[in-house]
Amino acid sequence: MGLSIGNAVLGDRPLIAAIIDRKLPLAEIQLLPAKGADMLEIRADLLGMPAEELQEYTGNIKKTVDSPLIGTIRETDENSRYRLSLFELLIPLVDSIDIEIDSAINSEVIAMAKDKPVIVSDHDFEKTPSDSALQSIAEKGTELGGSIIKIAAMATCRRDVIRLLRFTESCACNLVTIAMGETGTVSRVIAPLFGSLFTYAFIGGAVAPGQLSLDKMAEQISLFYPGSRPPGGQ
Repeated sequence: MGLSIGNAVLGDRPLIAAIIDRKLPLAEIQLLPAKGADMLEIRADLLGMPAEELQEYTGNIKKTVDSPLIGTIRETDENSRYRLSLFELLIPLVDSIDIEIDSAINSEVIAMAKDKPVIVSDHDFEKTPSDSALQSIAEKGTELGGSIIKIAAMATCRRDVIRLLRFTESCACNLVTIAMGETGTVSRVIAPLFGSLFTYAFIGGAVAPGQLSLDKMAEQISLFYPGSRPPGGQ
């Protein structure tokens, strides 16, 4: 596909983005690549740090590991008034940015990102949208300027998982797709078979329904994708 986030080439093999949602010691972060993390997602909204502390902590992570960083700041009641300024602070320190498809500031954030790949994301915590709605999400995200369209949808039955995976396989866009919930957990492992570019894993505790830990995800990727780097490998 010719698409990369930092030094991580997307599409060659299943990649894992480990989620930094709390202030981990840098020594612990330094070990994450050996545990199977190909990229790190900085969840600034969950870290809850003042701007200067967030800037310093993210900068220190960048100096500590060579892993690509994805910057994500979901809107909260607390940050809604100054979220744009947080993105402005974070973008120079990361290799990619994630912004919601329906965010009021998405165009401004995408413009700030300049040449860095942008993940335009859509989350539905109640259902899996219809096939036509999934296609509309992909098209809208692409029109906004997204390099990657991330669709995370709640799976209420196995049919939802199958539909989302089939859509992933047939869609011409660069996608990351996730079927959320217990029924959809399998998608976090097998979606790359259908063309999803990477998957997410938690370090401390799940931040979305059906997520797997980094250790478990790395184990599954190693088991079901024999050509991939095993946990602890280089």
